[in-house]
Amino acid sequence: MPSLAEKLAREGIVYKGKVRLKHAGESEYYLDVKKAYGNPGLLKEIAGELYKSMSEKVTCVAAGGHGGIPLATTISIEQGLKLCLVRDSLKDRGKQSLIDGYTPGKHDIIAIVDDVFTTGGSIINVYNALRETGAQVLSAHVVVKRGEGKIPVPLTYLMTAEELLKTCGGG
Repeated sequence: MPSLAEKLAREGIVYKGKVRLKHAGESEYYLDVKKAYGNPGLLKEIAGELYKSMSEKVTCVAAGGHGGIPLATTISIEQGLKLCLVRDSLKDRGKQSLIDGYTPGKHDIIAIVDDVFTTGGSIINVYNALRETGAQVLSAHVVVKRGEGKIPVPLTYLMTAEELLKTCGGG
């Protein structure tokens, strides 16, 4: 049975070539985990593996951006957890809120999910928005750990970028 890294490699998520990353400048490769979301069975498997790394205390899953939201939504549906979606910036219309979906409160214990961890910038944005709610952000969970950024909660990951690149024959 192929490993998760092998399944991701088969989906063609590794792009080799110069790219600009959201929080980390330029790179010689891009890990397009979102490409795997087009395969419903693989998306469900990834979300299930992320959920296994979470504490049983978690009451709510949170994410921001295209990398995290499909994962958080799948975990929410499959596991019956509340879903909190965090925007990168305030809306200029409506309620002008950073949070969509469930708004957590002081009784909630939250796990943040995302696709790739490089500097931690995306997770920190979600964390900062959630701090305003009084909820406890317990941890962050990602598919691929690419960098050594620092975040204010423990990080778990399913694989490193090096492991994934080696699976693809490029590491």
